Amino acid sequence: MSEPAQDGPEPEHRPAVPAPPPMRASDADREQVAEVVRQAVSDGRLTMVEGDERLRDVYAAIHRRDLEPLTADLQPVESAAGSSASPARRPVGRLDRPPSTTSVAVLSGVTKRGDWTPGHTHRVIAFWGGAELYFRDARLDEAGLSIGAIAIMGGVTIDLRGVPAGVEVTIQAVAIMGGIDVTVDPGTTVIEDGFGFMGAFEDGSGAPTSTDGARVRVSGLALMGGVSVNRKPLEIEG
Repeated sequence: MSEPAQDGPEPEHRPAVPAPPPMRASDADREQVAEVVRQAVSDGRLTMVEGDERLRDVYAAIHRRDLEPLTADLQPVESAAGSSASPARRPVGRLDRPPSTTSVAVLSGVTKRGDWTPGHTHRVIAFWGGAELYFRDARLDEAGLSIGAIAIMGGVTIDLRGVPAGVEVTIQAVAIMGGIDVTVDPGTTVIEDGFGFMGAFEDGSGAPTSTDGARVRVSGLALMGGVSVNRKPLEIEG
C-alpha cells in the first residue's frame, strides 16, 4: 500500500506591514503655515475672522496632515504667463496698489520684507506678539503711504530706510503697554506730534542731512508704552 503523498511546505504568511504613524508637526511647521494664513488676510483672500479661526486651528494642530487642509485653498496664484516669480521693482510713479492691506500678530509674529506691495493704507496690529515691516524693497509710489500701527502688550518695528525721495509716509501710532519703533534714513524729514501718557513719544532722529529725501509724519498716543523714531544708515547688502 503506497504512502500518502507529502504536502508541500505551507505558504509563508507574512504579517501586514503597519502604516507609518502620522508625522507630528513642529513649531516651525506651524509657524510656516501660520504665515501663509496671515499673508492671505493681508491680501484680502481671508477676512480677519476667518484668519483668526484658521490660526487657532494651526496652533492646535498636532500632526502635519492636520495643517495641510488649512492652506489648501491659499496657494499662490500664478501670473497669466504661468510664472509666479515676483515682478521687477518699478521706479516711483503710479503703481497698481490695493487700497488697504493688513498685518496681524496675535500671540505670534509677522514679518514683511523684500519685494512686497503695501496698500495705500497699511494697518498693523500686534497683540502680545511682534510685527516687523521693512520697506527697503516695498513697491511704493508717489501716492505715498499711510500706516496705522497698534501695539498692545506687543511690539511693532517699522523700518522706512530705503523709501524713495519724495514719498510721504504718515504713521498713526498707538502703543498701549507696548512699543513701536520707527527707523528712517539720515536724509528723511521727520515730523512728530504724538502724545505720551504714562509713556513716551520720543523723536531721537535729529535734523535730516538733506531736504530732498522722504517725509515721515508720526502722530498718535503712547499709553504706558513707547513710540520712538531714530535714524540709521541703510546697510549695503553684498
